[in-house]
Amino acid sequence: MKNVTLNANVMVIGNTSKGHHYWVGRTADGIDHFAGQTFKTSKQGTLRNISIFPEMIIGETDALLSVFEFDEAGHVWNDKKAECKLMLDNKHAQQWVSFDLGEIRLDSSKQYAFKISCNHGGMMAIAECPWTSKDPYPDGEQWAGSSENPAGNFYRSFDLSFVAEIA
Repeated sequence: MKNVTLNANVMVIGNTSKGHHYWVGRTADGIDHFAGQTFKTSKQGTLRNISIFPEMIIGETDALLSVFEFDEAGHVWNDKKAECKLMLDNKHAQQWVSFDLGEIRLDSSKQYAFKISCNHGGMMAIAECPWTSKDPYPDGEQWAGSSENPAGNFYRSFDLSFVAEIA
């Protein structure tokens, strides 16, 4: 899925195909792992929510999703636009989980990105697009960082499975 118009007023962007997964949270060695995804919209609108697909959740965690303006050329996270925290546990695994963001105004000439972290225990395996797909979401890049590498790395050929609803 690249852009899907649900009706004249709502568009959905992202990619719902699932293959592998990326773990977010604190590992036994004390390192916190984070994930993220850059994206853009083809029309002006209001971002209502972003949904991800946790394949597995170990323990209970408060998952935090933050949305930023993003400088694609320099790979720089700019102004934070919004964030949403959800308490998740194993009953939320294997289904789409929606982070409601209020109403964030998006400009079609700008790039955006979201980061996901798991705090206060627990880990979550977030679905990624299949690795066999070449650049499954061409309008963005997956990001992975950690407490040891807060700047993280960007991957053009990998993408998180996500859906963003824009009205």
